[in-house]
Amino acid sequence: MSQIDEAGVAGPMARHAAGRTGVVAPRSHRALLRGVGVVALGASLALGATVLAPSAQASPARLRAAHKPVTIEGAKITVDKALAKKVPTSVKKTGLVDVTYNDAPPDELVVGSKLVGWEVDLGKAVAATLGIRWHAIASGNFTGFIPGLQNGRYNTSFTSFIYTPARVKAIDIVTYYNVGTGFAVVKRSPIHIKTFTDLCGKSVAVIEGSAFIEQLNGIDPTCSKKKLPPVKVATFPSDAAAELAVTSGRDQVYSSSEDQLAWLIKKSEHSLVLQPLNYLPTPEGAGVAKSAKIAGLVTKAMDHLISTGAYKKIMKHWGITYGLVRAAHLYT
Repeated sequence: MSQIDEAGVAGPMARHAAGRTGVVAPRSHRALLRGVGVVALGASLALGATVLAPSAQASPARLRAAHKPVTIEGAKITVDKALAKKVPTSVKKTGLVDVTYNDAPPDELVVGSKLVGWEVDLGKAVAATLGIRWHAIASGNFTGFIPGLQNGRYNTSFTSFIYTPARVKAIDIVTYYNVGTGFAVVKRSPIHIKTFTDLCGKSVAVIEGSAFIEQLNGIDPTCSKKKLPPVKVATFPSDAAAELAVTSGRDQVYSSSEDQLAWLIKKSEHSLVLQPLNYLPTPEGAGVAKSAKIAGLVTKAMDHLISTGAYKKIMKHWGITYGLVRAAHLYT
């Protein structure tokens, strides 16, 4: 099943699914759509509030409560009063109404009835920095995200939006992470992947039909120029099969989306080691409704989280140490 937004632009992370041309696959090479319904979750309980409908208004008491410091994955988040004063009245009433994908770990996933993930945490942290509520709506229907931002149903979407010229005609995008292709080897392996030419001559296990195949084949001309053997690409029907091929010794290197690979390594009982190479990183971040007029504030709030170290602490909690940025960037 393919996933295309209203303007015909691929959904987030789609480059990892089908390369830069051809049929576009879902949000990530591993995340097929699990459904199209939208489910409101009690995710805003992390900030001491209940989820409100997107059109609902928060009471003054709730607004005052939003100014209290919160702790997210060990990072204490306090209100930046200078930024909070600049939040438009309409957004102060509604808070951040964040529509996010529901099944792309570790970015976003639903555990039981709770929405979690590093982008979920960043959405909470930005809201806390701005002194407003955060209300999450999780969905497997990415095609409705941009229309929902345009019509005012939502004002933010912390869901790995990759910048494209067509996309920013409809929404603003604040990027806060450089997502790339990652690589892992078993702990006992003498292989170290620091540059892409370190892959020359190595057998690399990937999921079949993914963009990783095209990326790896694209390394071969450089290998040839350096008189090194080409990359040996081994494809498998699932990530589990590709991972097993490496942990069993059949292949030498396992490749996947860097942040998802880092998550797998953290949660896996296997002795895989993430390598330094973050190949072909691309900026991604939150979609913001132009009508809300808060993209600049979201950018500054992210910069605040970066400068205080909260951003790094949150990302580390999810096993992400590569692809971090020194400053957020606004595309509008």
